[in-house]
Amino acid sequence: MKKRLFVLSGGGCRGFAHLGAVKALQESGIYPSEISGTSSGAIAGAFLANGFSPDEITDIFIEKLNLNILTLNGFKMGLISMKNIRIFLQKNLRYKRFEDLPIPFYATATSFTDGTQHIFNHGNIIDAIVASSSIPVVFPPVVIHGIPFVDGGLSNNLPIEPFLNKKKDVVCIHVNPVKSFKPGEGVYDIMDRAVHLSFREKINRSSDGCYLFIEPKGLDGYGLFDIHKIREIVDTGYDFTKKLLQH
Repeated sequence: MKKRLFVLSGGGCRGFAHLGAVKALQESGIYPSEISGTSSGAIAGAFLANGFSPDEITDIFIEKLNLNILTLNGFKMGLISMKNIRIFLQKNLRYKRFEDLPIPFYATATSFTDGTQHIFNHGNIIDAIVASSSIPVVFPPVVIHGIPFVDGGLSNNLPIEPFLNKKKDVVCIHVNPVKSFKPGEGVYDIMDRAVHLSFREKINRSSDGCYLFIEPKGLDGYGLFDIHKIREIVDTGYDFTKKLLQH
């Protein structure tokens, strides 16, 4: 069994692919010694750091996650309330503080005042996860110690920072790929591509020199809120990583 440092990106519901990728890694004898994640990668990372297996997490998500978890927020700083997501995390995570986790874990969020990256690794884990996952406009900022925080992907969608001096031992899993360019794209597709490209250079710098970079093909066909496609997104991450490790 090899212990490696895992870095998990954000990507909305594409983040379920982390579970498939980690399952394939574990079947090849590669397990996390520490985990850094942002947004959906922070959610997946928190469950893994809690000691759940990828299959156990997948079962929890399939059984207990649905679109009802997304309730309107009355247009107060965000369209959707995080209340039900907090309840889900509170009910299903074994440990609620970073200090109690069996695997060290770091969650990245972005200051909504100055855009700086903040890495949480002590105190209340649920506050940190919710802050890390709060996509601006969609979800309201999360105030921690007087500072409003939003989605960590805005400052770094592949948060390598806790492991900068150990990059040769890092496994990066990136689940938010740039779609292939197609002439004649519509306005939404152009905007989506522009947002992804704005992240790409930092993703490349973060992953450069790492032990392994995993970016499952086919994830660009899934949307941020495809909660009803959990199983196939997990399988996409698993199948790609399984084949990658066989080469």
